[in-house]
Amino acid sequence: MKEIEEIEESNIDNLYMVFIIDNKKYALSSKYIIEIIEMLPLTKVPFIPKYIKGIINLRSTIIPVMDARMRFDLEPIEYNERTCVIIIEHQGNTIGLIVDAVNEVINISENQIMKTTSSKDGVARNFISGISEINNEVQLILDCNSLVEIVGDMNYEINE
Repeated sequence: MKEIEEIEESNIDNLYMVFIIDNKKYALSSKYIIEIIEMLPLTKVPFIPKYIKGIINLRSTIIPVMDARMRFDLEPIEYNERTCVIIIEHQGNTIGLIVDAVNEVINISENQIMKTTSSKDGVARNFISGISEINNEVQLILDCNSLVEIVGDMNYEINE
């Protein structure tokens, strides 16, 4: 019960979902996260960037799914039981983000985030808005706007 009380008392703007990509910890503000689901079968779509692995139908909403590894120009790996999809919504755009594993939810206050304009992670630097160190572990804070801007035109609703 204590954990639930702590989360309820936390400001949602300070809650971040920590997940793993290529043995590195990344964090994304929980205010953008709709849900976390297991890997679903993907429907391939022609003529889209290779890092968009396809689309899924989640409760009558068609959602493009991006492989974070491929978007960050990392070697793809075979999906396993820990692989999951984080459903993100930002400025009316919804996307699924395939990650190696989800780790935890942590509280990161604004003063614990060091703003950055560059990173040693090559392509990933375009998606990093800051760095945080909590409990001697570094988390790269992702910029949700940069992640979802590619899918602005790819969101469709199925008419019922």
